[in-house]
Amino acid sequence: MNLEPEETIRQELAKAANLISGARRLMAEGRQVDLGAMEERVRAVTHAVTHAPADIAAEYKEHLQTLIQALDVLQHDLEIHHKALQDGLNTIRHRTAQDAYGPKKT
Repeated sequence: MNLEPEETIRQELAKAANLISGARRLMAEGRQVDLGAMEERVRAVTHAVTHAPADIAAEYKEHLQTLIQALDVLQHDLEIHHKALQDGLNTIRHRTAQDAYGPKKT
């Protein structure tokens, strides 16, 4: 089935937006996020816009800017999540070292 360029762009933008919000929700729950599907969806949006006639592609400039902003927010969330995980790992390492090398109780 061959969709019109506008319909393809709309569908791909909606799919990308859903993946972004889903990823943010998973991270908020402390769950793992696979960014592979999102990468593929952003690639599909880019492909759809690039191959659409210029006048149609121009109509989606603001939508693309919104998508970029959503990706920026997701990146920020990922950085915070990563830092929290790193801090937790450092705490575990510190406790392990204290347990291994701390003063012996008699």
